[in-house]
Amino acid sequence: MADTTEQTKTEVEVYANGNSLPSDQEIMDGMMQVRYLHAKKQDRDYSHMFRRKTRWQLVRLSMVIVGIEFLYAAETAFVTPILLGIGLSHTFMTMIWAFSPVLGFFFAPMIASFSDTIRLQWGRRRPVLLCLGLAMMAGMWILPHGKTIGVFFGDPDVPVDQMEGFRWSIPVTIVGLVLTDFDAETSNGIARAYFMDMCTQDDQARVLTTAMFIGGLGGTAGYVLGAIDWSQTNLNLLGSNEATVFLFVFIVVGIGLLITLTSYREIPLPVMERDPLLRPISTSAFEAEKARQLAVYSISKDIVVEPIKPLDKEAAMELGADDDEKPLQLRDFLRNIIRMPKSLLILYATQFFTQLGYLSYCLYFTDFVGAEVFGGDVSAPPGSPELQLYEDGVRFGCWGMAVFAVCSASYSAIIEQLVKRFGARPVYMGGLLLFSLGMLFMGIFKEKFMIFIACPTVGIMYATMYSLPYLLVSQYHSKNSFEVKDGKCVPNTTKRGFGADVSLMSSMLFLAQLIISLAIGSIIDAVESNVVVIFSASIFSLVAALTASQVVYMDL
Repeated sequence: MADTTEQTKTEVEVYANGNSLPSDQEIMDGMMQVRYLHAKKQDRDYSHMFRRKTRWQLVRLSMVIVGIEFLYAAETAFVTPILLGIGLSHTFMTMIWAFSPVLGFFFAPMIASFSDTIRLQWGRRRPVLLCLGLAMMAGMWILPHGKTIGVFFGDPDVPVDQMEGFRWSIPVTIVGLVLTDFDAETSNGIARAYFMDMCTQDDQARVLTTAMFIGGLGGTAGYVLGAIDWSQTNLNLLGSNEATVFLFVFIVVGIGLLITLTSYREIPLPVMERDPLLRPISTSAFEAEKARQLAVYSISKDIVVEPIKPLDKEAAMELGADDDEKPLQLRDFLRNIIRMPKSLLILYATQFFTQLGYLSYCLYFTDFVGAEVFGGDVSAPPGSPELQLYEDGVRFGCWGMAVFAVCSASYSAIIEQLVKRFGARPVYMGGLLLFSLGMLFMGIFKEKFMIFIACPTVGIMYATMYSLPYLLVSQYHSKNSFEVKDGKCVPNTTKRGFGADVSLMSSMLFLAQLIISLAIGSIIDAVESNVVVIFSASIFSLVAALTASQVVYMDL
């Protein structure tokens, strides 16, 4: 309150000296400065919430993404061999991939909505992120050791072709996979909500692209680890390629999670409710300050400027403490899913089709390279030339996915500049169309050189998919608007939780994974060729690009 009074006195003196009415950006900068100084004087320093951060600080904030992308790479390379190695058929193995998407689609947004309302002293996002991270680490420890744990509980230690009846290794491995996959993707959404909570509006695009850049590096390292035959090295620590790689992943995830959780302190929800100057600047708070500045200017110049709506401190505080600042209850969250704004529905649909295209490529790419590009056969007898060709193709495919991860990291470093120069619409649609063309050409030609031509387009699409949609959700919430009429933002009258809307974006992956897991295997069997996954990736991405043309981009 004292800071606000001092600011008012200073502004009157400035205007009395002949300064002109400040611009919107100057008003916003002034409000941020007042909040920065106020937060710095608290018992716990929260000033980091109201200042720009260096690139290194953004890296530290988003380090958990390195571990998550590292884990995704290990899952892509090794989960299928692990499931087949405990005696599952291809049909049942494909169905198991649908378990975590079903759970994620229904529960991930509820967990994120819960994170909007947590009243702990440690904050809202970090407690949830810690619990998810620990569960994810438990899952990735169980996953490669399911067979060993099954033997401990009484399973016979016999080759796969001699396994029959109930086996403990199957439910244990499924639990490990569900814990790993569900918690990884749910953490992805919660982590992004935490990143953007900790950043000013100007830094939100930077932190998303930074997360994509270092995540791309983590994914690259993960795919390279998958391309190495660890059984031929002295680093085969736990007896198998899968166990060794997941040990490295366990360590990387643990370090990344620790660095992120200790990066910046969250402002507890009860503290934000008591002190308006510790809340993010809402649209109504900005408009109230703008009206007050206009009143100060008119008084200093002894002129009448319409409209003049001088606000005392209490009125300004009340406007700053509008309904948008109140916690979102579960019933509000469920109602908001049913009454979703059209702009969000279009954005989620775009993300859904994008994820369908990406998963068609991601889950079956190495199998496509081994069977279609190298001409191998996964069902060929051990030691046969056909099986050797298939295994060579799988390793070659891992190198191709490493190229995709490198390109994703590289493109994420420039996507912010591209958006500023060309606008979000052409960048969003262009990334999706490039991926569609890359998959189309790879499916037609099926040559080794096409792998390294098409995989960079995957990196461009991936960086686009995990930055622009989340930035748009942040833009909607910062402007408290989900609709534009006659070039102006229409104020939103319904409370929506930021964390819940971000998590709903992540849930599009669960929905897409569920459909791909249940449908794509039957399609492959019907056409007797897995080249269909590459063409389906191209088609889905083309549909996503068309849907992206209808997205509401606000000022981006």
